[in-house]
Amino acid sequence: GPSPDLPMQFKNRIAELSGHDLKYLMHKRLFLSDVKPNNNRLSMPINEIMCEFLTQAEIEKLDERNGRNGKGRLVGLELTVLDPCLREFTLPLKKWSMQRTDTYNLVTDWNSIVSTNKFEEGQELQIWSFRVDNKLYLLLNKL
Repeated sequence: GPSPDLPMQFKNRIAELSGHDLKYLMHKRLFLSDVKPNNNRLSMPINEIMCEFLTQAEIEKLDERNGRNGKGRLVGLELTVLDPCLREFTLPLKKWSMQRTDTYNLVTDWNSIVSTNKFEEGQELQIWSFRVDNKLYLLLNKL
């Protein structure tokens, strides 16, 4: 169906940043695994994302590993997350292959976003993406 409407404060912030290419990615209900501090990740199953929001170069970057012969850890794609209060966080997106579906995971500093926003299990979010120049942003709108 059509994309939901994005609240005005986000539209204004995107305009201030000269952002463009706004896309609605998904409706996300936070599971316990998304808010547990020792997990420190937000999972976004790729089959639930409404549209392709990554460039070809970004998709390739998500498969990159460091170390010799690329056998090390996934490098990840650094991006900026705009939280419901318009605060900015920089963190990596990583692609994990799961049995049922591949997922994109926001990792490393996700706990900061959870604690700053007091996110709890069951919280519903809309996840959007946009770009500032070439840089990828994700936006979290709290429902």
